[in-house]
Amino acid sequence: SPTVTLWFDSLSGTDDSDAADSDHGTFNTLMDTGHKFYGLMDQYLNSRSLGTAYYGLQDFAVKTKLKLSAANTLKVDLHHFETQTGMDGDSDTLRTADGLPGNIGDDLGQEIDLTFAHKYDANTMISAGYAHYFTSYTHAVLNGSGGGGDSDSGDDQDWMFVQLDLKF
Repeated sequence: SPTVTLWFDSLSGTDDSDAADSDHGTFNTLMDTGHKFYGLMDQYLNSRSLGTAYYGLQDFAVKTKLKLSAANTLKVDLHHFETQTGMDGDSDTLRTADGLPGNIGDDLGQEIDLTFAHKYDANTMISAGYAHYFTSYTHAVLNGSGGGGDSDSGDDQDWMFVQLDLKF
């Protein structure tokens, strides 16, 4: 039986009014398990300023799950990421202080996650997955690889895994 989940998550970011009041407005996920929620590639973890330079995160996603048989399941998740703080008038002072270009937008990129799981028996699960991150110009700039040009940096990312889960 297929299931489809429409997902939206918003983690607050710091904006100019926060900075003027000496506040830190960015939501802090202390013990983050971001891949469970924000894509398998862990682009947005707290240890890396959420991957958004403290401008927050919005995740718009469609998550699907299809039971192929009693033992096999296929999952496909599509994510679209944006900064929570508007990269226009909401953050002009902060972006200037951070040395960011003026043509930066809210779009952080998209990710697709494919996962296949086979339940071998009651104690053994074998999983394999693939993820692709479509990098945007803003993501590249905020993570140090974008430079000052007007186009995407072209450094999309791929990631694969195979996992064996044994219960004793």
